[in-house]
Amino acid sequence: MIEAGIRHILINDDTVKAITERCYPVTIPQAPTYPLILYTKISGDRDHHLRGPSGHAHPRFQIEAWAETYTAAKSLADAIREALDGYSGTVLGTKIGSCLIDSERDTYESEIEVYRVISDWFIWHIE
Repeated sequence: MIEAGIRHILINDDTVKAITERCYPVTIPQAPTYPLILYTKISGDRDHHLRGPSGHAHPRFQIEAWAETYTAAKSLADAIREALDGYSGTVLGTKIGSCLIDSERDTYESEIEVYRVISDWFIWHIE
C-alpha cells in the first residue's frame, strides 16, 4: 500500500525523525502534540493501455507539516521535501518510480493557533 510506504519513508528519514515521528493519515488526533505530519490521498489516477489497467499509478497526495511556529512548520516542510522529492525505490513491497512535488502553500489555523505548510505530490508507483 502506497500510503504505508510514504509514511515509512518520512518517519525513517533522519532529518524528519529529528523533528517529529508523528505522522498521521487523513486526520490528526484530538489535542495533538506538534510538530506533526498529516498525509491524505486526494486523487487516485491510474494508467491504462488497450488491454486495461497497466498496474502503474500516480495518485496525488497532500502532505502537511503542522507546528506551533511558522519557522518550525517551514523546517518540517523542508525536511519532508528533502526526504521525498525525487525519491525512487522499493518500500514495504511497493516499487516507487518517483515522488514529485507539485505545489506548496503556507497557512495559519487561527482557531487552534498553529501553522501548516501544505504540499501536493504525485507519487508514481506500481500497484
